[in-house]
Amino acid sequence: MLTLIQFPWSPFCITIRHILKRHRIPFRLHNIAFHDRAPIITATKGAGYTVPCLVNGKHGICDVTDLGQEVARYVDHRYQLDLFPKRLDGLQLILSRYLEHDLETVGFKVNDTYVIPKRPLVERTMLIRHKERKFGKGCVREWTSHRKDLNSQFVELLQPIDDMLASSPFLLTDRPLFVDYNLYGVLENYLFNGKTKLPALKHLRRWHRAMAHVN
Repeated sequence: MLTLIQFPWSPFCITIRHILKRHRIPFRLHNIAFHDRAPIITATKGAGYTVPCLVNGKHGICDVTDLGQEVARYVDHRYQLDLFPKRLDGLQLILSRYLEHDLETVGFKVNDTYVIPKRPLVERTMLIRHKERKFGKGCVREWTSHRKDLNSQFVELLQPIDDMLASSPFLLTDRPLFVDYNLYGVLENYLFNGKTKLPALKHLRRWHRAMAHVN
């Protein structure tokens, strides 16, 4: 059976978790603290240290490139899910960059302001250290004070997605592809804290209900 090593709130972990769930692929969850990468390093024999990490027997795989899709492509290939149809490679790449570089960058900041303060002391401190090394001293406090503006930005960034969904049940076809799961992961990260709500965008909400459903 597969094992998914994850942080529960990670948008990229949520993406893989939901692919597995919707396709009824059996798996176990292994939640780790943010600063404890030993299970990943051991599973990948030092080849990686990021989540999500999927372990199949003695083989561990995690994303290692900038726009990491290695784990998703592994699952797609192994179970023949056809989440990456060749004819749509270009569009999926463009959309994935928008979702992960624009939308997720705003969404995770909102969620972090709720999640980080509730983590145990050592993990909380290591999370803050990680964020401050990347975004500057006091960044989490700054995001907290600008939470309203970040929420507004998030809605604005979702408007083009809602426009796309006005004429299609899913982002690119009549069934979910990788980008749909990618978007779902970003949205569920934003909603993870229980304090935020899905924006009042009609087509996005219809799409979200369809994506959340597991047969």
